[in-house]
Amino acid sequence: MSGQRLVRHLILPLIAPATLICLYFTPKTVFGCANRGYIALAVVFLAMVAAVPTAMKGAAAKRRGANDEANWWLVSTLILLSPAVLLVGPLG
Repeated sequence: MSGQRLVRHLILPLIAPATLICLYFTPKTVFGCANRGYIALAVVFLAMVAAVPTAMKGAAAKRRGANDEANWWLVSTLILLSPAVLLVGPLG
């Protein structure tokens, strides 16, 4: 069960920030400057859309009293929100 949780709550959500970081290091000649920006915005938008249901599942688990499950969903939500922080902060 722990391996499945690790994949579901850590590895899969880490795809979004890893994609943004890889896009940052991609040369401008590959996609062009404007297209890189559009791709970055799309990655951030999709990650934020995916963060909404994870936050809702975490809140529902917290109401049921399943604190361990709620914490895993909170970690997933924070990881999915990290591309927005990266775009506004260090990579922006």
